[in-house]
Amino acid sequence: MNSIEKEIGNNLYEFYDQFLQIKGIYSERKDHWSVIRNIQGAWPRIIYRIDTEIIKPESTGIFSEKINSGTYPEIAIASEDNIQQVDPFLRSNGFYPFSAWNGMGISNGKIIKDPDLPEYIEVVKLECSADIEQWLKVVTSQLISPARLEKILLDSLIAIPNIEAYLLKYKGVGVSTILVFSSGNSTGLYLIATDKSVQRQGFARILVQKILFQETQKSINPIILHATPKGEALYSKLGFKPFNQFFLYRYLNTQL
Repeated sequence: MNSIEKEIGNNLYEFYDQFLQIKGIYSERKDHWSVIRNIQGAWPRIIYRIDTEIIKPESTGIFSEKINSGTYPEIAIASEDNIQQVDPFLRSNGFYPFSAWNGMGISNGKIIKDPDLPEYIEVVKLECSADIEQWLKVVTSQLISPARLEKILLDSLIAIPNIEAYLLKYKGVGVSTILVFSSGNSTGLYLIATDKSVQRQGFARILVQKILFQETQKSINPIILHATPKGEALYSKLGFKPFNQFFLYRYLNTQL
């Protein structure tokens, strides 16, 4: 496993760890998995950082007890490197795959051009309330149900020094979003979204390229993201290469 492939997973897990550090969200971290607590009506319970030790009897009992009691979770994220062992275990506990992310990365040695912003387009860092509200509107419309990103949660995230959020505005209206998380070894791009009314007009490409240029000026760390299959072509054109996959599972209580 090369360094970029490893960082695609590490950055994702560290990003979710930030949620665990926000007051009111902290859940628990077991030896072989981590869980973000559910925020009713806003954020689902998510299990991540799953390793193959979860299938051992001593771990299986604890996990199954949590599932049966309804404690957690609603969504699970499994990585490609241990999917053969973890998939049967998750299915046996009522989880079934519904989507996948392509882990993609770009080394910071690649020259990124600062894009010329067309007329009527500007990229702003989230600071004022009006921009935050527009950013939330775009992102929430694109999140996997039942996830919703509330203002109080976003405010807490962007208050963390190594997390920043940006909004691309077209004619003064926010239409495309991105959140940047810098760990010690890589920079992750998250919550890349474009309002449905203006998709396929190049706004996401401009925003991502702008942030790529900005981040390559700050650090020599690789830049990574997790793409849906339909987004992979866009990121490939910007120089990202696919390295691995992450599989999303949803909990389905088949006994109901």
